[in-house]
Amino acid sequence: MGVKTFSGIILAGGVALAAVLVMGAGPSKPKSPAKPPAAAASPCEAVAQQARGLGDARWSALGTSAVDSLVEMTPAAPPESPAEAQVAVQAQVRRALDLPDGRSPVEVRRLPGTDVFEVSHVSGSAACQSLVFARSTPGAPAALIPSPPLQGELCGRGQAHVGRAGGKPALIQVQGSGLSPGEANAARKPLVTIGVTPWTGSGWGRTCQVELLLNSQRRLADRLCARAADCQAFETTASVLAAAFNRTKANDALYGRRASPVSYHLNPPPASTQAQVEQVRAQLARTQRELPLFGKTPKVPVMPGFSEDELDVVATQYDGRWHVAAVGFPGIGWRQDRSATLVTVYEVGKSVVPRATYVFEDAVSGLETARVTH
Repeated sequence: MGVKTFSGIILAGGVALAAVLVMGAGPSKPKSPAKPPAAAASPCEAVAQQARGLGDARWSALGTSAVDSLVEMTPAAPPESPAEAQVAVQAQVRRALDLPDGRSPVEVRRLPGTDVFEVSHVSGSAACQSLVFARSTPGAPAALIPSPPLQGELCGRGQAHVGRAGGKPALIQVQGSGLSPGEANAARKPLVTIGVTPWTGSGWGRTCQVELLLNSQRRLADRLCARAADCQAFETTASVLAAAFNRTKANDALYGRRASPVSYHLNPPPASTQAQVEQVRAQLARTQRELPLFGKTPKVPVMPGFSEDELDVVATQYDGRWHVAAVGFPGIGWRQDRSATLVTVYEVGKSVVPRATYVFEDAVSGLETARVTH
């Protein structure tokens, strides 16, 4: 039954009284229980939301460098910073890093808003990082604290530092997959994974991860030649070779293979071209696979040579004449950058003469998903 009210003025002994008459009032409805406060989003949820909000244009412009805008890694403190310097020289910290001599350089970072310090050291040709953590107050010896679990080795494509994620103090680990954007997307694997271990005030909390699956686009980023006519002449050939090479590498990533033979679907070369192929192989070996740049600087940063791993040398036909092309990833020795593909076309006679070099870039074009795991 609804509630009806009547209001009026009642005179009582010359005094005006306000009165409200409530008619048909039924039992009052019970109040709904108060909703509990919404749980705070985890640092990884906050990072994932930021990633989704960047937009394709920003991902395309920044590539994987966009990750730097999602988390805040604390920069290394200058050597003269008193608190950090105190931690860096303490014997137990250096022993934990296996640096007992006291001379090897280290970097010190403070976890924001705390008395916790990260001390790290980078060593070896693979730039491997080791790190320990300590709590320190002025005038007291540093006390080592356990390190949280990390995913994989911190070498080359991986790094971990204290900082903030989702506005909260945390240890942040950024790990690259080692695949190109196109390979990672074809294999449905994250190109970059961000691990976040929040600091609770008394220790490390539960680690979560943000897996970034990125879209990609392969494009001709640069062409370098002694003559402009050569750049134009061999561009289609180079594009066909690069596309076949990248298609095979993407399939390798999808099926967990490596270095499968590439099917270039070229016209079968005559047996005489095998000697030309061997001449180019020999020249590449003599020059340590140096990339012909014709005295020019590439528009995109690229290692100045072919990686020794997964390098193809094939005979290809243009305008009725046979040439030899080298197709592979840029690299120095075993180091390799799979985000670019190089094609150099050579003319082979009494000598080997490079005619044109092409750089195809496998670039990030946007974010497909940012998935949070715990």
